[in-house]
Amino acid sequence: MKLTKILFLFIVLAFAGCSKEPKKKDFIARVNDSYLTREEFASLVDTTKLTPIDRERIIKDWLYLELLYQKAKDKKITEQDEFKNILKTSTRELAAALLMNDYLSSEEIKYSDSDLEIYFGKNKNSFQLSIESYLMNKVIFKTENEAIKFRSVAVESDWTKATNSFSNDSSLIINRSSELIKENDLYPFQLMKIAKDLFPQEISIVIPENNDNYSVIQMLRKYEKGTIPNFEVIKQRVADRFIAEKKKQLIDDYLKELYSNNDIEIKK
Repeated sequence: MKLTKILFLFIVLAFAGCSKEPKKKDFIARVNDSYLTREEFASLVDTTKLTPIDRERIIKDWLYLELLYQKAKDKKITEQDEFKNILKTSTRELAAALLMNDYLSSEEIKYSDSDLEIYFGKNKNSFQLSIESYLMNKVIFKTENEAIKFRSVAVESDWTKATNSFSNDSSLIINRSSELIKENDLYPFQLMKIAKDLFPQEISIVIPENNDNYSVIQMLRKYEKGTIPNFEVIKQRVADRFIAEKKKQLIDDYLKELYSNNDIEIKK
C-alpha cells in the first residue's frame, strides 16, 4: 500500500476542488491560479539533500501534473463515477499508509552490532552480489581546479589527509568513503571504464561528471558477481534490511491486533 509522492499530490489536488486560490507571492511554481508553495514542495521531497537537477525535475513533474489535472477538470473527468471510485480507494490507501507511518514512527527499533552480525550470519546468501561491484572512496567538486588540487594531495600523501584538508572547501559537494557500488550504478560511462582498470588503492584521474562537476575516486577493492562481502563492508545494508523486517513484523502484529479488536464478518 505504499503510495508515491505524486499520487499523494494528485489526491490533494482532487480534494482542493475547483475553487481558485488567492494570489500568492511566496511560491516556487504556478499554473494559472494554482500554486506550489515552499511548504508543499518540502512535503514532496527532502530538500536538505536536493541537487539543482533534482529540484528542477520535481518542479517540472508538478507542473505537468497540474496541467493535466486542470485539463481533466475542464473535461469533467473529475465528475465521472470511475474517477470518484478510484479517488475513494486511493484515499483509503493513503489514510492507511499515513496511519502505518505514524505507528512506526512511535515504535523505536533497538538493535546492537551483535544483533546485526547474527542476522547477517543467518541470511548471508541474501547479501550475495548480483553484479560486479566496487568498494571505493569518491569525492565530487564543483570546479576542476579544486578536484585537481585534491588529487595531487591524495597521490602525494594519502586519501584521508586529502579529505581532511578539503573538508571545509566550499567546492567539495560529495565525500563518500568505503562505499560499495554496483558496476551498473557507476556513471558517467567514463567513470565505469576507469573504475574497471584501477588497481586496489589506486587513485583515478579527475573525471568530468554530466552536470559540470568533477570527481576523483580511489579503488579499494573489487568484488566479483556472486561474492558475499564481509559484514563491515555492507553493515549499513544489513541494518537497513534488518530494520525493514522488524517494521514488517510490527505492522503484521498491529494488523492482527486491529483484527481481533473489531467486529469482522466474512460471508461465503
